[in-house]
Amino acid sequence: MSHQLQAVIFGAIGTIAETSDIQRQAFNAAFAAAGLDWHWNAQLYRDLLKINGGQQRLRAFRDAAVDRMGVTDTQIATLHQAKTELYAAMLDRYPLRPRPGVVETIEMCRSNNIQVALCTSTAMANIEGLKAALAELLPFDKFAAIVSIESLERTKPAPDAYIHCLNQLGLSADRVIAIEDTPVSIAAAKTAGIFTIATPGATTSDQDFSVADLVVPDLTGMTLDRLAALLRQPASISG
Repeated sequence: MSHQLQAVIFGAIGTIAETSDIQRQAFNAAFAAAGLDWHWNAQLYRDLLKINGGQQRLRAFRDAAVDRMGVTDTQIATLHQAKTELYAAMLDRYPLRPRPGVVETIEMCRSNNIQVALCTSTAMANIEGLKAALAELLPFDKFAAIVSIESLERTKPAPDAYIHCLNQLGLSADRVIAIEDTPVSIAAAKTAGIFTIATPGATTSDQDFSVADLVVPDLTGMTLDRLAALLRQPASISG
């Protein structure tokens, strides 16, 4: 079959596995360990996920109330590092599995010489934790590129992560489809000129995904024919 598609890029850990609530619990554990009375319930965390990046969320939460403003940016960085370590430990105790259709989509791409990549604004330590948790289920060693925040000057919604990923893959944007789970990250892919499929997660399903080219609950039943055809369709379709 002839098609233009040459790579599928997963744009976040959350497009591969549902990890948001584990991360929320890790944040709360870091707050408690630091002696802070901060607590993020499920609804608050859903709201904070509209902000991209863990340290950015922490700073936004701090700046939202006068009694939190004594926490410095250095302490924010320390909190985030503690959260990352707690999150990795928690992943070892959770029966984490890939989201529906993810394994099948990756296997389909690899068997048809289509590259697979991961392009995030999260820390490499979080990616390593996911790789360890899903080591027996997903071939991360076969990913053609993995982008983390350490290689970026600007996080999403800036397109830097995707531009860096495209450079690593040696591809132009019109040969690639991105899978994303937040509107902020979709904006990054779209700014880079990439056709974007939204698969909203459990904690982002109430957000506005109208900027995506295609919105689906997950990748169940996704075929190579459909992926290839998507590149020839107009933007902003749904179903």
